[in-house]
Amino acid sequence: MAGLCGLKILLVCAGIIILANCQGGDPPAKPADQTPAANTTTTSAPPASTSPSPSPSPSTLPTPSTSTTPSKPLDSQANTTQSQSLPPTTMSNTTVTATKATTPAPPQCSYTVNAITFGFQIDMKNSTTGNYTIKIKEKGRPKTEEMFTVHFFIQNSPHEIKDLKPCTEYEHNVAFIDSAGKETSCNSTEKKTWTNGISDGDITDESCIPRYVCYHSGWDISSSLISSNNITAEKCTNESKVFCIKPGYDDICTNLTTTITSETCSDYYLTRSITLDFLEPSEIKQPNPNHLPAIKPKLPVNCSHLTIDYTCQENGKPNDTKELSELEPFTDYSCTGQIKEHNVTIKKSFKFKVDCDLKLNIENKTTDTSIYLKWSTISMNCQDVLPNLKKLSYNCSCTPTASNQKHRNTTKNLPSEGTCNITGLEPFKEYTCEVQPIYNNKEVSKPQTVRQETAIGTPKKINTLTVKVPENNVITVACDYREVKFNGPPGPINAHLLYNGITQEKLTNNKCEFVFEDLSYSTEYEVKVTAFNGRFHSDPKTESVTTRYNDKAVIDFLVFIIIIIAFVALVLAAYKIYHYRKSKKDVRGDVMLEPTEIYVNVPRYKYRHKDTL
Repeated sequence: MAGLCGLKILLVCAGIIILANCQGGDPPAKPADQTPAANTTTTSAPPASTSPSPSPSPSTLPTPSTSTTPSKPLDSQANTTQSQSLPPTTMSNTTVTATKATTPAPPQCSYTVNAITFGFQIDMKNSTTGNYTIKIKEKGRPKTEEMFTVHFFIQNSPHEIKDLKPCTEYEHNVAFIDSAGKETSCNSTEKKTWTNGISDGDITDESCIPRYVCYHSGWDISSSLISSNNITAEKCTNESKVFCIKPGYDDICTNLTTTITSETCSDYYLTRSITLDFLEPSEIKQPNPNHLPAIKPKLPVNCSHLTIDYTCQENGKPNDTKELSELEPFTDYSCTGQIKEHNVTIKKSFKFKVDCDLKLNIENKTTDTSIYLKWSTISMNCQDVLPNLKKLSYNCSCTPTASNQKHRNTTKNLPSEGTCNITGLEPFKEYTCEVQPIYNNKEVSKPQTVRQETAIGTPKKINTLTVKVPENNVITVACDYREVKFNGPPGPINAHLLYNGITQEKLTNNKCEFVFEDLSYSTEYEVKVTAFNGRFHSDPKTESVTTRYNDKAVIDFLVFIIIIIAFVALVLAAYKIYHYRKSKKDVRGDVMLEPTEIYVNVPRYKYRHKDTL
């Protein structure tokens, strides 16, 4: 028990010595018989801190005494001392003062920054072990700040920050974080530092994305990696430090140069050979397969040494393969092309069908009963092979407008031209004529149509005439106008009256109605009627007709004869009367008349009186 008590006394003494060292030369405490000032005791030590204080070094601890002098237990000795030197009312104040005296000094914090490959190395010098924040910001670009938190940064241990941009000036700051989260900036001789430039070996080739050129680097080169085809880099999805560039179509079969640019140091160049395996089959520029002969795909301009082998099969005939030069128009094909070089095979498949855009330049000539067509064929898609298309022919037909009756005739044609003559048509009538291309017995392309009117023809002959003699010397002529077919624009009807083949009179009328008057009696005439369409006369329709005798003249003659007879009778009667009277006068001897006198001088009133009897 005596040894245990002695150990306690030694521990109490060691605590008093440590307390005295922390107070750093404060005046010794007053004797116990003086009344201690509470303020003096309170200010004898700095305020207590909630931060963990450094553990004392084992060398500062006192060596335990080996004396065997019995001593009181530490607790009882402390109580005894306090009871002798302080009044009872000051014991609690003394305890509070001892607690506040444990606050440690402010942390020590300083660092240096050295440029290394891919970034910086931060070395802490004479710094307190604990938590630190490191902030890195590219100079002049406040939005690029990055912050790192380092836990339990051990004094004199380095910390590396990589994945920075080469040849770039960065601002940096290191701060100590206490337990309350308060930051205290650390000292450094410089607040800005330049990163190194790119050295050989800093960038290596990688395979990340198929058919891409990929590079791995610990440097941040994402914004400065530019290829010769001006395509910026893409970050690989699986590797944050791998950047890839898709070679352009025309970069195939060339050396692709990629440049890492910088404003502050020389450009750095990377070169890769872009071989055929970088070529995407879907990127092969296959022209629209609508031409004959078939146009081959366009390979990259620098791959002129490559060739493509094609095989084509007509749909439904997989065993019948053809080369491009053997393909026909208006036929569905499936074709596959293969590019082979250095054990690399690229296949390009496509559908193929050429619809030759056949266009016909048609010339026409007409008669009144036929239409003659002649054409030449052109094609933007098949012009070069057009003369060789032996299966190409044409059908030709003409149909009257507003009718379904087609008139066809045999055509004579070659693949690039042809003629046809449609006969048996009606004069002066509009027809729609078409030429339909035929390939391998199937109609192809749209028919080419023209509208054409046949020429004016000869009017049809008038079939019937109605000729009458309504009066003895009058002839009327009529026909049904509706039956007149002019084969051209409707025109007038002409009627001729002939005697002994000589036209005596000509009448023209828009209607088939004519009257010939004041003709000779009992005379045979010939009536000839024709239709006229402005260009042609129809064949004449002829009828003979005879006028009747002149019965009026006979009557007039008879009347004349009667008048003559009556006159003669009157003369004879007068003569008899004259001779009778003369004979009586001779008898009476009243008057001697000369032989030459033929008139009787009789008063007129006597005759009038006689007439009235």
